[in-house]
Amino acid sequence: MLKTALRPRSLAFLAVALLVASLFVGLSAWQLNASRSATTVADPAKDRVSALETVTTPGEPTSAQQADHVVSVTGRYAPDSTVLVPGRLHDGDSGYWAVSQLVIPGSQDRWDAADEDLSIAVARGWVASPDEVPAAPSGEVRVIGRLMPTESPLPSEALPADQVSTVASAQLSNLWDAPVYAGYVASFSENPAAQPAPVTPEGTLAASAAPMGEGLAELQIDQQPTDTSVHALNLFYAVEWVVFAGFAVFLWWRFVRDDYLRRQNPEQYFYFDGDYFWDESEQSYYYWDAQDQRYYYFDDQPAVAGADRTAGPRATPRSDNGASDD
Repeated sequence: MLKTALRPRSLAFLAVALLVASLFVGLSAWQLNASRSATTVADPAKDRVSALETVTTPGEPTSAQQADHVVSVTGRYAPDSTVLVPGRLHDGDSGYWAVSQLVIPGSQDRWDAADEDLSIAVARGWVASPDEVPAAPSGEVRVIGRLMPTESPLPSEALPADQVSTVASAQLSNLWDAPVYAGYVASFSENPAAQPAPVTPEGTLAASAAPMGEGLAELQIDQQPTDTSVHALNLFYAVEWVVFAGFAVFLWWRFVRDDYLRRQNPEQYFYFDGDYFWDESEQSYYYWDAQDQRYYYFDDQPAVAGADRTAGPRATPRSDNGASDD
């Protein structure tokens, strides 16, 4: 059977089968990846407003579990601390984020390495032009927004002095010369700290909440999906493609097996409506082909080269007619 498998025709069939199987395995991997991402959903708990200090710790990176929480923090904006981050989109338009330093009073004891009250960067909103940036509100304000992990710092030499490439906590800490949380708040709401927080009875941000600065567009930042449960239908398709890949290889094996058995027992694989004969010397059956006017073995090789109808069979004809074809 190994000789049959190594025949050129069998090897060509194997190459096609492996190519098809590889394609099916690739489709299975695609469906498996889709099963992991198609049904991801947001965590409702992260949309309920929590105090900043209960979600993240100063001096430590903002983890994936902490990020996307809607947090509330009270403080005062440092005067003249606003910087712009260009290349930010809002409803498809490119513009700028206005990022300001919010100093949190009485927060120095939250971090042993801090020598003054802590600050957190607040992306207050979006503007289309640097000329439209309003001044940060004075007095003590309450900011409610989504906690985001710090971005990677990028070179800002080509930008004006009041602009930075990213919202990078380390870069802003150097710029403001202050200890800063390793993360920032994408603000959805600003209101005077003396007033009630714009929070619903369910603990979510009220629809009426908005930034205090005139001309600032509210940031449109949703939380990233956190539930990576597997989608059953995509998983079924992934398994199905693997089965198809195995079937392609099985077809090649069946082709080789049938070819081997056909050569071993050709009479079982031909339907012949007529007499056939046994050649003792060749150990093979043969028959007369009326169209070609010659004898043939059942493996399609001429039994008697150049024979004509007058050259009778070389053995006694069998009494039965033909062989069944399975």
